[in-house]
Amino acid sequence: MLVAAATATASLAPTAASAVPPAPTCEAPDARPTVVLLDDDTRIANQSLSGGCTLNDVLDDEASWRSHGRFVVHVLGVTRDLVKDGEISRSTALRLWVAAARSEVGKVPGYQMLFDGTPESFADWAYAGVGGFDLLPEGVIRSRVGATGGFGTLWYTPEEYGDFSLRLQFRDDAPGEGRGNSGVQVRFPELWGPVEGCPTTFNGSETGNLSWIAVNCGHEIQINDSPETGGNDPRKTGSIYGFADLDLAAARSTDKGVWNDLEIRVVGQHYTVLRNGEVINEFENVPGLPFPGRPNDPDSSSRGLTGHIGLQAHGSAGDVVSFRNVRVRPLC
Repeated sequence: MLVAAATATASLAPTAASAVPPAPTCEAPDARPTVVLLDDDTRIANQSLSGGCTLNDVLDDEASWRSHGRFVVHVLGVTRDLVKDGEISRSTALRLWVAAARSEVGKVPGYQMLFDGTPESFADWAYAGVGGFDLLPEGVIRSRVGATGGFGTLWYTPEEYGDFSLRLQFRDDAPGEGRGNSGVQVRFPELWGPVEGCPTTFNGSETGNLSWIAVNCGHEIQINDSPETGGNDPRKTGSIYGFADLDLAAARSTDKGVWNDLEIRVVGQHYTVLRNGEVINEFENVPGLPFPGRPNDPDSSSRGLTGHIGLQAHGSAGDVVSFRNVRVRPLC
């Protein structure tokens, strides 16, 4: 029945090149408690639907709609079919119509797809460091380490971003009993070569690895659901690495092999991290904060207001993490 809703409004939807493709089976449904149309919280309950998706998924507010009116007509068509199929009540449909009409969808830019699973979109990314990422036939990219360990950054080369909402899905695909370690890196300079003021050092010791520029002059949002035992990294998923760290409970960890939805919102120097629709971390990047345990590396003052977006391949054989549906929306 969700397919029928999409078919009924296909002629009104944006072109395939400008739309954000939904997850094909909603393995990581948008689980926010209320329906959110871009930045507008409608206060309407975000119901789960029988196809595995939620209202937030099927309303498709993220797409670059050609006009506000086209989005409103799309919502009319989708909600009409959901009422017909018994998924939502008529009163909920009416409230959604009104919310769509009041929203900014179609009036402001939607999300830009940075990686949509195709070789063409993957070609816009470059890799710095050791290891790499592989494009898999199912349209995901998966991290791998180099033969001698080490780590690196896969970064989106065409554009830098200032204030933005970055959304993606990640999955821990670590082999055996272990858990994968990775991260999302934001607001760092380009990684083609050395950058003045952004050393490639670890606590003052030269690494010779250009991906350390992203570490020392950007922020990493950690991906790591490892147990809080032994030598595992204590900074868990959603940590602003080294500056606002979370434990496993605060990270809202999930099992391996499960797609998770991650949103990173950056406005000015304020960072907000949402996992599966829930805010799990907030951080204000004030100047002069030292990096704990690394006094010889740059402090928080080296993190600027614009930069690139990247994905990290970490340094051990078990650090295997997959990504898909990477998209960004300017918030200025």
